[in-house]
Amino acid sequence: EAMAIVYLQKSKDARQIYATYVYAKTNCDGFKHEGIIYLSFNMQKELLEELYDDCDVTPEMLSYMEAHATGTAVGDPVVDTIDPALCSKRNLFPLLMGSVKLNLGHPGLSSGLYQVPNIY
Repeated sequence: EAMAIVYLQKSKDARQIYATYVYAKTNCDGFKHEGIIYLSFNMQKELLEELYDDCDVTPEMLSYMEAHATGTAVGDPVVDTIDPALCSKRNLFPLLMGSVKLNLGHPGLSSGLYQVPNIY
């Protein structure tokens, strides 16, 4: 398995700053027969669009997207939401994408931290 830790601290108290946590957003489209955490293409697309819009980050500002690709029939279709939400709105360069999870396996306990963009 794996573990993900986000240690949040006020920047004025930190000895060293590795990253700045700017914004987080979640959504849920309610009850589904498969379970409440079963992913929805439409809701995931809406979440991506809202998140970057809320932060005034345009798709062109993104240089890399760490995607939630699990190698599973449930997890992988959600990666398809990145194209209509972000890639199709880019004009200059393609959005580079990767997935550590796809290469190492699906560690369920740390799956909550999965989409980490690099903004240049």
